[in-house]
Amino acid sequence: MKLLPLIHKLVVLVIIVVGGGVAARAQDVTITPFVWVETKDAPDELPSFKKSPKITFPEELRATTDFGYVILELNLDEKARALGGAHLATQPLLDRTVTEAKLDWRFNVGRREGKPVFTASTFAVIFNPASAAEKIPEATPRLLAVSVVDIPWPKGVKPDVEISDRVVWADISVDAQGEITGVKNAPPELAEKFTIAVKNWRFAPARKAGQPVAAEVKAPFVVHMKRPESLIKGTRVPARVISQERPVYPWAMRLNGMRGEVLVDFMVNREGRVQRAFVARTLNPSFDAAALDAVRNWRFEPARVGDRPVSLRMQVPIVFLLNDEGDGGSGPLKDADRKPDLSKLPEIYRYDVPAKPIGTARPVYPYELLKQGKTGDAAVGYVVGSSGKVIQTIPDKASTPEFARALTAAIEQFVYEPALKQTRPSPSLQRFRQQFDLSREWGLVDSDDLALLRREQKKPESIYNGTELDKPLKPISKKPPIFPVSAPAEMSSGKAVIEVLVDEEGCVRLPRIVEATDDAFGYAAIQSVASWRFESPKRGGRDVVVRVRIPFAFTKDAAKPAADQNDSPPRSQVAPD
Repeated sequence: MKLLPLIHKLVVLVIIVVGGGVAARAQDVTITPFVWVETKDAPDELPSFKKSPKITFPEELRATTDFGYVILELNLDEKARALGGAHLATQPLLDRTVTEAKLDWRFNVGRREGKPVFTASTFAVIFNPASAAEKIPEATPRLLAVSVVDIPWPKGVKPDVEISDRVVWADISVDAQGEITGVKNAPPELAEKFTIAVKNWRFAPARKAGQPVAAEVKAPFVVHMKRPESLIKGTRVPARVISQERPVYPWAMRLNGMRGEVLVDFMVNREGRVQRAFVARTLNPSFDAAALDAVRNWRFEPARVGDRPVSLRMQVPIVFLLNDEGDGGSGPLKDADRKPDLSKLPEIYRYDVPAKPIGTARPVYPYELLKQGKTGDAAVGYVVGSSGKVIQTIPDKASTPEFARALTAAIEQFVYEPALKQTRPSPSLQRFRQQFDLSREWGLVDSDDLALLRREQKKPESIYNGTELDKPLKPISKKPPIFPVSAPAEMSSGKAVIEVLVDEEGCVRLPRIVEATDDAFGYAAIQSVASWRFESPKRGGRDVVVRVRIPFAFTKDAAKPAADQNDSPPRSQVAPD
């Protein structure tokens, strides 16, 4: 089993400026020099790589004519231990390439007056196309330095809401000296921000017959919303792990040779304790509980702004691997591995490289059908946008509407590395079929669920309500719901009330809809609450089962990636078998 390093999502102002020295190059990849994050009081000596890092240009992008990049924040302590940092990338494939390469990186510590010190620095990994190679006579402009487009956090939106970065394309004019002379075709509301951002970009000029010439180049801009915590003034020191419990490999998954990847989102409070942990993304939901149980027991030195401890939101990916594992399976959520006939699809959905799942969710068995012992199946078509998120669901076949709605709610949480068409992220049509069965094979219902269902039916008096507990229920893991893309288009908000049983160990069991402004909101709320965890409910000092009702409110994300806005097919379009 391997445990990946911490990668937190603390957002800071990220600007890359190449200055002093020559950037390291490997094939078509450029790594820029490290730059101090703060605007003043830089250390005498910034960190450096112990040896030149090796990053292979992705094979899927070999034919690209576009440049791309990943901007990284690197936090190192006095012993040159990496404490994580934000990633901002023009596409997920490049982010994955850099993340995998990072596992082998080692650093020399930063120093002040000869003594090792904590450092927060940034650098970029730039992927230039073959057309921008350094020594060819006919060349397009070569990107040497880059920065993101920072925009203010939306008013009225809580800082713990997840708002995705988006990539927006515009045209940049580069003169024969490599200076940027203009930005064209940017969205009007972003044009000024783009113009400010490119002041920190730098190019080597295009060449014609070996001579520098002016040229235009189409450029991807990463548009990023700065969280309020990134506006805090003073030196920022991220949380540092001091006690890290290893997760327990689930026995059933070990027995079946399954691998798992779980991204856990959590807060580190001012005391260095983990709070509000939830699974942000998973490749196999059977590993979720093990990952959460481990992370909840971690302890940190809290993050600081100056000398003041502050709470910090973090994300950590945990990978479960068997030592003798090959490629392994992909978990209980599977569909047929048949390659679709793309010739039957509209041109917009014909890709060169298929989408790759990086996060899945297990459907929640509809309560009323579970109570009746009813089984069946459902199939749902859906569109994965160029951002990698599901942007539309398309009803297909189902033995009952409830199974279709339950599967749709799970699919809406899927995350992909998007398909590629002519080396650029592209929308794609998918189809997923799920069997709803009480057997262990499908893993939708376990023996504890069925035992509690029988108890609810035969001994309802043994289940207490929240007012009868010694103290109110306290959540320790809460995954926020997502706005369902299957909700009616005219609805920008919605509500739902969900009733659940919380068992003696604090696990949520048997969620059911009490009321909802639309079924889509009810099933989205169920999909979220099914993964919640509470402190064990107690009555008279002993663990008990309690029945509670939980209200949910939904508001449509106004910051939907611009790249997805034209990805959706007609409502009647059905995904391929």
